[in-house]
Amino acid sequence: MVKWAWRKRVPLLDSVSPTDPDLLERLQSLAPDVICVSGFPWLLRPEILATARRVALNVHTSLLPHHRGPNPLLWVYYHNDDRTGVTVHQMNQRADAGLILAQQAFDLPRGFPIERLYSQTARIGADLLVQVLNDLETGTLKPQVQDESLSTYAPRVPQGVAMVNFGVWDVERVWHFMAGLCSRRREPLRDARQKEIHYRSVIGYTPGDCQQEPGTVAPTTFGWHLYCRNGSIQLGRKASKREENQ
Repeated sequence: MVKWAWRKRVPLLDSVSPTDPDLLERLQSLAPDVICVSGFPWLLRPEILATARRVALNVHTSLLPHHRGPNPLLWVYYHNDDRTGVTVHQMNQRADAGLILAQQAFDLPRGFPIERLYSQTARIGADLLVQVLNDLETGTLKPQVQDESLSTYAPRVPQGVAMVNFGVWDVERVWHFMAGLCSRRREPLRDARQKEIHYRSVIGYTPGDCQQEPGTVAPTTFGWHLYCRNGSIQLGRKASKREENQ
């Protein structure tokens, strides 16, 4: 982003804290009509939002009000969503809770790599943002209030925290979660000697192969078998070609 801004001669305002006083002063001096945010890790203070003379917008990578918060894509996989999407909404003082101004949904294939999902949501988010800005200019925006009864939260989860419920999830769901997230996040696993294993790829799964308790890991020639409630998942010691090319 920094290199892009330099090439395009776009002014770049750095901020390392949500309470950075310089950010407010610089925005007040610019007096922007619109503020557009995507992937910003903090809530903007009311006085910063107020510097936008018309509206402050956020691009969020979920179908709000589902998965409000800083890590929506992780929770899209965790909750086994078969559809996801992108939302552009008006910012307020609650995380991702403002009026919805545009939204686009799409099907999420099973085991879809999260890197490709990031790219897809970025393209859709850019198109939706342009649409909202055009509608704002023409006065054709149709804001929608979010249904609070449907809201869920998508917090950050540190690396190394176990998330898979091996006693409940079936093998296909475990495979979908682990294969989709493999380039960014790996489930902590241990073998029979309680030694941590370091898998690099999620090769596939075999329904019906339930030789051991769910969550058990057994070594094999290519890596490991991870046994689940109604099948097993094959984990590789090496990254797959797909993952190497990402």
